[in-house]
Amino acid sequence: MITRTAKSAMAVMVAASFVISATSFASTSISAFTPSLIRYPLSSSSSPSFKFNNAATMATAATAILGKNTALAMFTGIVEEIGTVINMQERNDMTLWDGTKGKGTELTVRGDVAMEGAYLGCSICVSGVCLTATVLDTMQNHFTVGLAPETLDKTYFKSLCPGQAVNLERASEIGGRNSGHFVQGHVDGTGTIVDKRIDGDSLRITIQVDDEFADDIVRYVVPKGFIAIDGTSLTVVDVDPVSRTFTFMLVEYTQKKIIIPQKSIGEKVNLEVDVLGKYSETALSSLLPRLEALEAKVESLERQLSSNAGKSVSENGGNNKQQSMRSSSSSSSTVAATKSQKPKQLITEGTPTFKDNIGDQGGLTVDPNTYMVRPERRGSGSSNDDDEKNGSVRRVNLTPDPKMDENRGINGDGFVTISGG
Repeated sequence: MITRTAKSAMAVMVAASFVISATSFASTSISAFTPSLIRYPLSSSSSPSFKFNNAATMATAATAILGKNTALAMFTGIVEEIGTVINMQERNDMTLWDGTKGKGTELTVRGDVAMEGAYLGCSICVSGVCLTATVLDTMQNHFTVGLAPETLDKTYFKSLCPGQAVNLERASEIGGRNSGHFVQGHVDGTGTIVDKRIDGDSLRITIQVDDEFADDIVRYVVPKGFIAIDGTSLTVVDVDPVSRTFTFMLVEYTQKKIIIPQKSIGEKVNLEVDVLGKYSETALSSLLPRLEALEAKVESLERQLSSNAGKSVSENGGNNKQQSMRSSSSSSSTVAATKSQKPKQLITEGTPTFKDNIGDQGGLTVDPNTYMVRPERRGSGSSNDDDEKNGSVRRVNLTPDPKMDENRGINGDGFVTISGG
């Protein structure tokens, strides 16, 4: 038998093993994941060496040591500054992974805030586009990024020119606040400004989604939902799916911090819908066909039940009388059969007693007459009734039966003496 103390000790050991395993797993996971999240501003030779006891200490120390350089490739849509395009050029001498030369487009932007803590390979959101810094000029606060063909196809960056303003935001920090929403910097397409008007101290702007991107954008734009416009996290006021337009408003403070108010009617903007809508649609896409099939099955069963119920009513309407007659006839037959049954024959005076053959209520389970022999008549023409009337004594010869008393009769001689009168 395991004592209570032993049980408690076993529980503590199991709990300790679980905590150790979980801590080890967390430490391993974060250690594997950290290189993609944390960027050391120091060179590899001067990078400090640290020893962490657990995952929580490791994450806390990383944030404390690296400060603003601890970044994720995710944005909030809160623009930090307005940058200026320095140059955009197409190059034919881009070195590829195998050493060959390729063709590509590079964009150089000036940004004082964006260059704070910047490092080669860091992510910077330029007017809503997540781009990777490939060249840093700390003297002039210039950074250069590469533009992939997909980026040029989905954005208005093909029309950028030197001196043009762009919104800039550095990647969000681990544990930092998010005053906007989750912005990936993955532009879904472009839209065109079709209306601008003052509403109090706010600026109301209407955007029409460009035709080639309507199917990929409009269904995700919902009233009071999030959308990133040129990298700025904004709230949708209303939506008109038919005309593919939606409106938003800029308060007085925001108007001076982003580039959208500087744009005129007819100019393009980059659009990125809330990624949560995409994830929700993907999750439901596998479930909706099954729900539709289930609804169709339920409707089919309902129609079948309704049809069967109608047939049953029509058939029962013509057969109710026959069923009633059959039921009445069956009841009469049952009563007649009950009356025709003979009751059990009770033991009366003069009836011989049979061992192990008497019913619970004093009746015989077999007919006693099958074991009796009619008395012999005396003389010619005389009957038993006459002998009984005369009061004469007669001897009746009985055939022995295995079920009779062991004395073979009342007198033990195989005969029963019957006295009349």
